[in-house]
Amino acid sequence: MIMTMIENGVSNGRISLKFPGITKKQIEKFHEEINKGTEQTKRKLKRDPLLGIYRKGDIEISELYAAEYIRYAFSLITADVALRVMNFDGYVDIIGRGATEQEGPLQARVQNQYADWFDECSKKRIKVGPVIHILTEPVTLRDTDKYFGFRRGRSRDYLVAGLKLYVEMFKPRAGIAR
Repeated sequence: MIMTMIENGVSNGRISLKFPGITKKQIEKFHEEINKGTEQTKRKLKRDPLLGIYRKGDIEISELYAAEYIRYAFSLITADVALRVMNFDGYVDIIGRGATEQEGPLQARVQNQYADWFDECSKKRIKVGPVIHILTEPVTLRDTDKYFGFRRGRSRDYLVAGLKLYVEMFKPRAGIAR
């Protein structure tokens, strides 16, 4: 189940989605259960850049939903990337992997939306690399700027523009049931 977990602390946070009908008390109980790390571990945690942008008011809840759709689509697309071992005996190739599971209509729709969003980002000159890097890796905006060689704040601009474009195109309003 996907839940919204916005930590009250200033130094870190994690964002998922909240389903309607879940009370704040249930979220707090869930938060207490998973937040049992030591103080040393908590100091090592990095801030969630998406949470910081949301708290500043630069993006809205619909952009957070868009971020979850993009993350999910990226995980679906990259999930099948695996090492295959082939044995060349005669003329028949033997692939050392079982049958892949079929994807459902939700997975197909999410991947198609991702592909359309990716193409539209290219047309509007929004770099998708930094957006995916921020959404799928435990990095800060500064780390991403450094990784891509951008001046400070450029990754944030791409992230906000990419999420707003996704919302403009698909208007996600609810979480994804995986």
